[in-house]
Amino acid sequence: MPKRLVAIAIAAYLLFLIIRLPANLLLPLVSTQVTDLKLNGVEGTLWRGRASSVFYDNIYAGELEWEARPLRLLLGQWSAAVQLDGPINARADIGYALTGQINVSNATIDGNLSAVSRYLPQTSVMALQGELSGLIESLVVQQGGLLEIEGTFTLGNLAAGDLSLGDFNAEAATSDDDTKRLVFQSVGREGLDAEGELSLDQQDKITLDLLVRNPGHLGDLSGLFRKFSSEEPDGNRLQWSGDLALLKRFL
Repeated sequence: MPKRLVAIAIAAYLLFLIIRLPANLLLPLVSTQVTDLKLNGVEGTLWRGRASSVFYDNIYAGELEWEARPLRLLLGQWSAAVQLDGPINARADIGYALTGQINVSNATIDGNLSAVSRYLPQTSVMALQGELSGLIESLVVQQGGLLEIEGTFTLGNLAAGDLSLGDFNAEAATSDDDTKRLVFQSVGREGLDAEGELSLDQQDKITLDLLVRNPGHLGDLSGLFRKFSSEEPDGNRLQWSGDLALLKRFL
């Protein structure tokens, strides 16, 4: 038998053995790369499996299913189509390289923010309502850090308690200096008339630049917003920066 055929036969056999490995072998990889992500009730194989419950930072995310693309293993990458059903639904292609890098592409998300709020800690200030949808073209994570993100999002009927904020569009991108930016703006004439940018740099420093053209729409919060913002011809601008870890303590 030609050596090339022997090599192909051996590679195919090894591939068959790998895809039949138990799915719980994924757990060490997950805990190493995304420390706040927990998979429970894992069953099946690396090829096709599921987790009955997924938690991120102790917040319930839903049920997870995956179906791998075995041939990608020949390129040194475990790749799968995944489906998450929970407060936020998601469909995506996910790849895990031997370097430890996780690549997410062609991800669609949709869900209701009020459903997410039910699973947040009772002390959370993020009791939001509204419909979320989005397309993530690319997202790269390594050792728990976000390296890259590209995507677009929409928020419909956004509200915080009794305060109606309206509809928003947002676009996420990664600049040449590896800063991740989320640029957003309100849509339509009803609700809050605002635009801004939220950025995250390599040192996990968050910067917010928010312009609100009709601060009076904030109701009881309008006075507080005017106090911490600066008045401009087009409205009131709020600028803030802080550490990501500090912000998480209030969410």
